[in-house]
Amino acid sequence: MNAFTQSVVYAFAVIAAVVPVTQARAHDSVDHALEALRVESMQEATSAFLDTLTDQQRETVMSALDDNAARTRWSNLPVSMAPRSGLAVADMSSRQRRALHAMMSSALSSQGYLKSATIMWHEDVLRDMFDAMVAAMPDSNPRKNQALAFADNYDTEKFFVTIFGSPEGADWGWLVTGHHFAANFTVSGGKVAFTPMFLGASPQVVQEGRYAGWQLLQHEADKALALLGSLSEDQLQQAVVSAEVDGSIFAGPGNQESHKTALGIKASDLVPVQRRLLDALLDEYLADASDEAAARQRAAIEADGPESLRFAWWGPIDEPKGRYMFRVQGPSVLIDYVREGSGDGEFNHVHSIIRDPSNDYGADWLQRHYDEAHQE
Repeated sequence: MNAFTQSVVYAFAVIAAVVPVTQARAHDSVDHALEALRVESMQEATSAFLDTLTDQQRETVMSALDDNAARTRWSNLPVSMAPRSGLAVADMSSRQRRALHAMMSSALSSQGYLKSATIMWHEDVLRDMFDAMVAAMPDSNPRKNQALAFADNYDTEKFFVTIFGSPEGADWGWLVTGHHFAANFTVSGGKVAFTPMFLGASPQVVQEGRYAGWQLLQHEADKALALLGSLSEDQLQQAVVSAEVDGSIFAGPGNQESHKTALGIKASDLVPVQRRLLDALLDEYLADASDEAAARQRAAIEADGPESLRFAWWGPIDEPKGRYMFRVQGPSVLIDYVREGSGDGEFNHVHSIIRDPSNDYGADWLQRHYDEAHQE
């Protein structure tokens, strides 16, 4: 660390010594009255969406809360590779689509809704790029017909919604999923859970054309890189797991057990300014949900304590545009972010997920177990 960073670290150390830290109970809300209003808003928006549907559409969209297959049938893969259940946006009228987005925005923060809606819209950007690539292929190329058929996967209308249980009851939830996206919300006894939530993008930064420069999921990477850059040599020895990325441990669908092995540097081994950087990274993910759901999740993480919270890194530490992966891990949170290869030979393709190993799908509150099927 340079002299400036050392001075900032010292200042935060002094502040930390005189400011008491309050512990919150696990999964306790900062303001129960606000959370009750949030649940009411989610109920009204979800019921309003259901009211727009025909009887046949309602039959397609509704599922039981304890239907393991339906609750865990989300994926980051294109639809032809991982078929989804539920009602497709393609089969909705304009009125129904407006109601769907109102339902989503009632549960997500403004930040989370804009990330989600942009990822859905981004499929059309990817489709334009893919179409241009296929058009440039000679007709004699035997893969051209396969590519033409696969192109239909990239479509902003190929997202699917399922409602679990009745929004008029105490326990219910919803799932919206498609390529590079899955949002799971559960309401149980007046509490809101929002994991697992998967966000992805390809291209992560649009390189050419009308939308050149648009970036998705960049703040997540920037905040992790800021924390990484603040670590001393000794701390890097603890944080960096490997110079190579092990994509097999990414906590995607069917990989619920990837949190079992503790990896990386403990939050308790970070100096105060580094703890603030880790908190900022956590907040980037928590703040995708409503303020009330984020506060409840933050309270759970804080109650677990800094000894159980870790930050881990895979890949080079000096190539922010290369292939790397980071993880934030604790009993009540699991965040993974990985840069994958893209069609241009670079790593302009990202996958990102937040889970709660103790309460994914609201399983702890519901006293149920949801077992995901593994996906390649």
